[in-house]
Amino acid sequence: MVSKKIVGALTCLVFAASGCATGAGPNGRSTTCLVIGGLLGAGAGVAAGNANHGSDEPREGVGAILGVVAGLGLALFLCAPEAAAVAPTARASATPSSGAPPLTVELRAVGNDTDGSVVKYMWDFGDGTTGEGRQVTHTYATAGRYAPRVTVTDKSGLTGSDSTAVRVAAQKAAPPPPTSRKIVLRGVNFDFDKADIRPDAQVILDAAVEVLNENSGVRVQVVGYTDATGPDAYSQSLSERRARAVRDYLVRGGVSGGRLTTQGLGKSQPVADNSTRDGRAQNRRVELNARE
Repeated sequence: MVSKKIVGALTCLVFAASGCATGAGPNGRSTTCLVIGGLLGAGAGVAAGNANHGSDEPREGVGAILGVVAGLGLALFLCAPEAAAVAPTARASATPSSGAPPLTVELRAVGNDTDGSVVKYMWDFGDGTTGEGRQVTHTYATAGRYAPRVTVTDKSGLTGSDSTAVRVAAQKAAPPPPTSRKIVLRGVNFDFDKADIRPDAQVILDAAVEVLNENSGVRVQVVGYTDATGPDAYSQSLSERRARAVRDYLVRGGVSGGRLTTQGLGKSQPVADNSTRDGRAQNRRVELNARE
């Protein structure tokens, strides 16, 4: 009877030893589990044999076998493999993602870990500098294309990473301001008591048309004058007709009429002595006053 108890215990130990030889896994738990299960099975076999002390031998053998089965079952339960750990995932974003230097960007990371929690966020900004945090701010001082990358770490030490794109474009230089020049328009003179454009005046006005067409933003006030002879009312009317004659000539040359205004000032504002023939000829005139 004792021998069968011992046989049951030894059988369990054999199963445990076999498990030790073949069941060690990468997590280091299998060997220990099988040894514990085998020893418990041996104890169960001995206990079963003791429980049947005084009975017939077949029942004692059955108790030993049941001990073996119980030990193996417990060993398999204890040595069930753990579920493999899953690495966390990461998603990175940048706001704004483009602009002129120096460009300050807000970087955000979203970490996800299905079997735990993310405990660390590390950034590589792509310009030789790093930072830490779920949400960070970084300034890119020079133009270029950058790929800031975040690496997340979970409580098991597993990592995941993601990157986003940042484009820092060199700011275009402002165009130089347009060079400005003072528009000088020569006036024209008229014959006595006339408002007709003389041939010599046409050459001057043709030059004025060319200048005004090259400078479309310039407006012109066309002002007519007379000499001191004649009544004031007549001189006023004659000065206005001279101004309109010049305006019409400029419009025929292609200058927009909306850019031209006319005014007659009669015999006022002489530029020369009205007591001389030459002076009176200079006073019979139309001036072109450019307004930029």
